[in-house]
Amino acid sequence: MWSALHGDPAVLPAAERSLARAPFGSGAARAATLHIRPERGQDTFEASIVADLKDAVSRYPADGRLQRLVRELRAESEVFAHHWATRTTAAQHTSDRKTIRHPEAGDIHLDCDVLVVPGADLRRVTYTAATGSSDAGKVDLLRVGARTAAPRPCPAASWP
Repeated sequence: MWSALHGDPAVLPAAERSLARAPFGSGAARAATLHIRPERGQDTFEASIVADLKDAVSRYPADGRLQRLVRELRAESEVFAHHWATRTTAAQHTSDRKTIRHPEAGDIHLDCDVLVVPGADLRRVTYTAATGSSDAGKVDLLRVGARTAAPRPCPAASWP
C-alpha cells in the first residue's frame, strides 16, 4: 500500500531512502514527497525529523553513516541546520492529518499515525481514512490496483 500511495521506494537510490532526506535534501527523496501536505505544517514535521535524528545520534554516537547523514543535511539545507542548532527538545512525530496528491486518485485526506516502540528503533506509519468517505474509496481503489500493477516511481507532483 505504501508503494501504491507514494510510489515504490525501491526505485530511489539507496542513499536517498532516509526519511530525513525528504524535507531537507534536494534529490529524489525530496521530489518523491512533494505531493504530501501535513495539516500541522511542514515546520512541525521537519522539527520531528530533526528530533528523531538528534535522539539517534545521542544513542549511536559512533555510527559513521548517521554522522555523515547529519553532516550532509547540515551542509545542504539551511532549514535543517537551523532546526539542528535551535531545537533541543524532542518533537516526536506521532500523528497528523495529511493530504496526499496522488497522480491518479487526486487529493486523498488521511489520518497519519506513527507508532513508536519504546526503546527500539522501530516506527510504523499507518494511514487511515474515515469509513465510508470518498477518501476511503480512493484508498480501496489503490489497494485493488496495487495487487496487479507494476511498481511505479515515486510521484514528483507538487502543490501549485
